Amino acid sequence: MKELNVITKGKETRKDKSVLLFSGGMDSVMFDLLLKPDVLLYAPTGSNYETIETAKIKQLADDNIIDGDKLIIMEDTINLAPFERDDLIVPNRNAYLVLLASHFGETIYLGSVYGDRSFDKDKTFYQLMENLLNHMWSEQHWTEERKFNVTSPYKDTTKTELIKQYVAAGGKTQHILDSYSCYRGEPIACGHCKPCVRKAVALICNDVHVPKGYFELPPMEAPWIDAVLPAMQCGEYRGREDAEFIEALWKYTDDKHAALHSGS
Repeated sequence: MKELNVITKGKETRKDKSVLLFSGGMDSVMFDLLLKPDVLLYAPTGSNYETIETAKIKQLADDNIIDGDKLIIMEDTINLAPFERDDLIVPNRNAYLVLLASHFGETIYLGSVYGDRSFDKDKTFYQLMENLLNHMWSEQHWTEERKFNVTSPYKDTTKTELIKQYVAAGGKTQHILDSYSCYRGEPIACGHCKPCVRKAVALICNDVHVPKGYFELPPMEAPWIDAVLPAMQCGEYRGREDAEFIEALWKYTDDKHAALHSGS
């Protein structure tokens, strides 16, 4: 049994590190290059795509796309599977992850961009979590004072715009393709879930060549698009991202027609 120190021998101290909540997805890979965090923190939460996501992240490190020395994988730490909805949203997920990240550094980056709609990815959430951490980590008998900054510096940047900045900073589009953003949890991305479609939109709008077979199904033919297209056309689905979605649809349609006419 671990000895209990009723009178602690030491206090928790400042880490003076920045932590990126890392998922292995396209945005995470780009944020790593752009923000240069000290720690890449990945905490599997029991999702149905956890196994392949973990394997893909380890592959990113093996291929030196990310710095494996910065990567921390917290396996068997948190299980949110019982709370995963049928649309794969996990309420409170980012709150749990921010709390975990606080053990590794005071600057905590979330991989959120413009068009993300959940309220645990907005600026109000960041401020509330920052206030909570600053309160919990005020100087007291077991810890020194630690001051936190919870933020997503690219919250007002769309995925399409983020790729442009990433490439301008020296990022390789192949590394984006090596990332994994799919809810299905199979080695080949499905192409029809929302992460796949949003990734495809950003790639198409940046004229990034997507190899045949990269997606199992054509993202721009995902059946749910028809249901949200009227809102997109009015800019009422994901705001500024809607125009990029429409552009990607047009480009995809034009390329498809051109391929048919060329006989390929």
